[in-house]
Amino acid sequence: MTNARADDAMKARWLLVALFALPLGVMLAKLPVLPTSAFWSSFLSLADLPTHFQQIAEDVLLVPLGGLVVVIFRLTLGLPVLGLFRPILIALAFRIVGVPISLGLLLFALLVIVLLRPMLKTNHSYARIAVLLSLASALLFAPLIAGKWWDIAWLREVALFPVIALCLTCESFAKVLDRAGIREAVWRTVTTVSAAVIILGLTSVPGILELFLRFPEMLLMQAGCILLINKYLAFRLFEGKNPFVQPARSFDPAAEHAISIESRGTSR
Repeated sequence: MTNARADDAMKARWLLVALFALPLGVMLAKLPVLPTSAFWSSFLSLADLPTHFQQIAEDVLLVPLGGLVVVIFRLTLGLPVLGLFRPILIALAFRIVGVPISLGLLLFALLVIVLLRPMLKTNHSYARIAVLLSLASALLFAPLIAGKWWDIAWLREVALFPVIALCLTCESFAKVLDRAGIREAVWRTVTTVSAAVIILGLTSVPGILELFLRFPEMLLMQAGCILLINKYLAFRLFEGKNPFVQPARSFDPAAEHAISIESRGTSR
């Protein structure tokens, strides 16, 4: 058993080295000063990707970058979120619909979940989740109908919010609400939205898409960064520090004994 664990640890180290060494080697081979530059730049580069495909590439890039941000939130900072994919999906919604409209819809949907919580008790979790899916979809249709009636463009744009992002976020929020209460659910929602904003900010940095299109091998280095964080940077700095929950009062035996004596004296 010990030898097997040692072999697994050695393989993990070699994988970590490979995820950095191989992409770095390809990137160096693309330098203009080297004779291999033309070959590798034409063979392993997307710099000449047509414009209408760059939007798709940006959506693809958002996912691994989002995964890296969520890992930093969860392992290095120790901040809980509503799941690995929820911040990524919300960041995608922010980019499609815009941050203000997305936040308004998301907060309204979660408020509906809180109000309907006593009535969402079912015998099976599949039924409860299916109900949440229907309610989330209805919340997208309502502003679409209102926008059609009153000819308000921004209300119609609410329907562009990815329905799966809204459904999964509501489902995770309801699950945390049932298991840990409203304070923990609100805290995880705040951290999830914060992570989504950071993901959106990173993918919106000028030149970031062009950099990854020219060096798509950087995605492997990104995977290496996640393994590196998991192995060496899992500090969990703020784990258990929910600002919406008051810390429990520390127990002082001497103080408790004094209070007990005083209360007995008063009762006499």
